[in-house]
Amino acid sequence: LILIVTPIYLLGKGVSLPLVTLVAGIGYLPWGLKFVWGGIVDFFRRFGRKQFAIAGTIVGAIGFFSLAVIDQFFSIIFFALFLILGYTGIGFLDTATDAWAIDISKKEDRGKINSSMNIGNWVGQYLGALLIFVISTLFGFTVSFLIMGIIILFLVIVPFKVAYERKIKQLHIWALIKQEFKKQTTRLTTLYFFIIVLQIALYTTLILLYLKTVLKLDNTIIGLMYTVWLVVVIPGSITGGILVDKYGRRLPLYILLIALMLASVTPVLFSSNMYLILLSFSVVLFFVNSVTAANWAIVMDIINPKISASQHEIICSIVNLGAVIIGSATGTLLVFMGFNNLFLLSVIIIIIAFIVLTRIKDIEKIQWTFSDSS
Repeated sequence: LILIVTPIYLLGKGVSLPLVTLVAGIGYLPWGLKFVWGGIVDFFRRFGRKQFAIAGTIVGAIGFFSLAVIDQFFSIIFFALFLILGYTGIGFLDTATDAWAIDISKKEDRGKINSSMNIGNWVGQYLGALLIFVISTLFGFTVSFLIMGIIILFLVIVPFKVAYERKIKQLHIWALIKQEFKKQTTRLTTLYFFIIVLQIALYTTLILLYLKTVLKLDNTIIGLMYTVWLVVVIPGSITGGILVDKYGRRLPLYILLIALMLASVTPVLFSSNMYLILLSFSVVLFFVNSVTAANWAIVMDIINPKISASQHEIICSIVNLGAVIIGSATGTLLVFMGFNNLFLLSVIIIIIAFIVLTRIKDIEKIQWTFSDSS
């Protein structure tokens, strides 16, 4: 909604480009505040995770239903407010379900869990946005906003149907957070994750810019390319998830990082052939999503179940900050360094992340049990 539908919708309403980007930025605000939602979910965790998942789903749906109403009586201020409301609800839903998954999942399943979440992210972001745009074109944005609200509201069935949940007494959250981040394993894992996401954010931005400025592809073709790339994203995510569940975290990640490093440099070698470039990007996206699924499994491993919402969202906020910074700076770096040098820079980032990963000594030993969190 924020990446594709909102800019097109607002421009169609005659809103100026600076204001369009401002509203889109405001729409991201609830995601930047996920550590706040995590603190609230943990502070009231004696009520469990389910209530926050249900409440977040309903609030999110109300926000998107309200956008449909606003479309009939358009106001940029109310559009921004209801956009924030909708994504605040989704922020609570996302935070509560992340914590819920950490609470009840087994270590040997977390690779597959994160594989499915990564696939869902891609499908929603590209295929979902494309379908919503088609609906908007055929039936208007009012209908597309209503459909988004209905889809989100329908999802409330899931937490209602899941009975298994762990509730514990109120805790001293801030003391536990400080305790966890004093651990070398937590600090190194967060550092590793921060560094490797710099590479992923840099490379995915480079791919988009390369398609647009070098290959000069039409926006529609670029959108279709990302949809077609689900062919490599889905098996890539599944591969990474299955490998770390079956063979442990360290060895599969070593292999996947080396493969990603080799794949990341191939566009430099094939820059004269468009089809080989696209093939190179496809291979990179396969391994990017393999590494992503494996990485999130490790993050879930290190989270203390007592503060799963708070600790998880703090790590997410740190990592997302790096992604935003490198993504924002890619255009400037491109002007000074060029595509080939930035492809090589991404390889250097992988090497640094690899070195940090080797210093995380007890990655395989982490195994929380419910007795640890009672």
